[in-house]
Amino acid sequence: IHRDWGWAPDYVEAMWLMLQQEDPQNFVIATGRTVSLEYFIENAFAYFDLDWKNHVKLEPALMRPSDIAFGAADPSKAKDLLGWVAKHDVDQVIAMMCEACQKNSWV
Repeated sequence: IHRDWGWAPDYVEAMWLMLQQEDPQNFVIATGRTVSLEYFIENAFAYFDLDWKNHVKLEPALMRPSDIAFGAADPSKAKDLLGWVAKHDVDQVIAMMCEACQKNSWV
């Protein structure tokens, strides 16, 4: 699968900005960058100098056939009208998650 991976605090800021608008509108809130789940996993494991292929098993029973295969978004309206852009991209999200794991001795 492919997703636009973002950081929740960035999205909360966007929600707050939407609520400040006089007229309600629909906005797409996203980073604008789509990467595969494999990219996410590969980079998370690489943070710890591990090859993900040696640690991850695909379990077909857990696959979700109804899940969308490719999720992409265009957040340009949020940028144009709210002045909002995501502050964190997928690489920063992966690094922050891995740093939190290290800090809390989960890894």
